[in-house]
Amino acid sequence: MIISKEIKFYSYTGFLIIVLAYSIAQLYIKSHLPELGWTVSDWLINYEDGGFKRRGLSGSILFFIQDSLKIPLNTQIFFIQSLFFFFIFYFFIRLVLSKKVNWDILILACSPLCLLFIPVSIFNSGRKEIVLIALILYFVNGRTDRLKKYILFIGFIIGLFLHELFYFYLPFVMAAFILKTNKIDFKYLGGLFLTSTAVVLILFFLGGEINQGQSLELLKQRGIELSTFNIFTYNIVEERKAMFEAYQSYILFGAELMFMTLLFFIFIKKYLPQKLKVFKIFIMISLIWVGPLYFLGADWFRWNHIYSLLLLILIMVALPDNDQRTISIEGKLNIPLLMIMILFFIVFYLHIQYDSSGNSEEYLMQYIEDKISFFKI
Repeated sequence: MIISKEIKFYSYTGFLIIVLAYSIAQLYIKSHLPELGWTVSDWLINYEDGGFKRRGLSGSILFFIQDSLKIPLNTQIFFIQSLFFFFIFYFFIRLVLSKKVNWDILILACSPLCLLFIPVSIFNSGRKEIVLIALILYFVNGRTDRLKKYILFIGFIIGLFLHELFYFYLPFVMAAFILKTNKIDFKYLGGLFLTSTAVVLILFFLGGEINQGQSLELLKQRGIELSTFNIFTYNIVEERKAMFEAYQSYILFGAELMFMTLLFFIFIKKYLPQKLKVFKIFIMISLIWVGPLYFLGADWFRWNHIYSLLLLILIMVALPDNDQRTISIEGKLNIPLLMIMILFFIVFYLHIQYDSSGNSEEYLMQYIEDKISFFKI
């Protein structure tokens, strides 16, 4: 029985919709827990506690909305997370439809470092990088006009006030602009670089600490009870100590990123050989540019996810346009690559369980035994 490419594509889209629905359902559950964690607390950094600081814009806006419309903070955050995840999946599917894709790139998109990172690491999904990912996906979809260029520029600059990590992915924003417009606009790109660098310097030299001593009390007054581990109780000294103690896990995080980058490189060599040199240079530059982030923050799995998903988007933008009104999926399903991705998914999933348990081998072995016992029933 021959299945049409339309049915295959709709099945693939259906799978992504299930992933999106599951992720949103989990975010809803997380947003209504008695004690809220990192995913929520990251959005609640504010200027009310101590004045101007890094990442404080989102919290102050959410406070204003709560005061004006009486919408609880956790409800606002859930809505924002759901909306941006919808944008990410919607614009990704639109990008697939606009390009001559193949099953290799569609399988790579379902890597645990790309789209499937969201449900696999749901306890860390929905943080502020979703704004950056959605912004780039929006820009690379459809025709490029002056309004889109302004939105990309202004959106990225505003994003720096949400989280300074945006700056470490600046090469991806520039590359997306160049690939989409098919030209190097030195005025635009130079302006983006200088403005964003100035903002980061202002945040670094003039911005205060995230927690000025009153944040937790302010949030309690606004109906938010945070768990013990959250952005406001973050201790960089303790984090560095924990990173050294968990060095095996971090070595594996590094290997996972290198493996994903290798798979992308193989894809480019096979399907975009004319752009191989350009992507090789870009990957080297972008890894150097994002490198300091791995020293500054312990969330290596997050940095890997953002890097891999943005690189995937750039590769898809580089693919030939689909000028037809029908779906263009070339080639057959790559079974070996699919098997590799399933194995990678299992390894990454178990790695996340190991990492989230405090690097307990006993916990991981018990977790595996419980899952095996469950499937035997």
